[in-house]
Amino acid sequence: METELESMERTLSKLFAICAADEVLEGEIKGAQLPDGTRIALYNLNGAYYATADTCTHEAASLSEEGMVDDASVVCGWHLCGFEIASGAAIASPCSEPLMTYPVRVIEGVLHVEH
Repeated sequence: METELESMERTLSKLFAICAADEVLEGEIKGAQLPDGTRIALYNLNGAYYATADTCTHEAASLSEEGMVDDASVVCGWHLCGFEIASGAAIASPCSEPLMTYPVRVIEGVLHVEH
């Protein structure tokens, strides 16, 4: 019998296993890389998992290395740009371009990101 993971991999060929869900701690940012080299930032907000591009759209800082979580937003440490984590929307100047976001699924305790 096919497992949930095997079923998902068969039907969604663009779903990639990234890490165990418990590696993404509440209020912290975990950097990761997709198979094509794209850098992403992973977040845990009250048990809901999110993924955005890891690079700030203002000055190319790594959010997982230089950013901080503030409630439901991520703030870039270089110029204090802010983005809503769930939607990627730019919410604090000087940022005006949104972050790319990626759907996240938890399957058997592992975070999978669609790309």
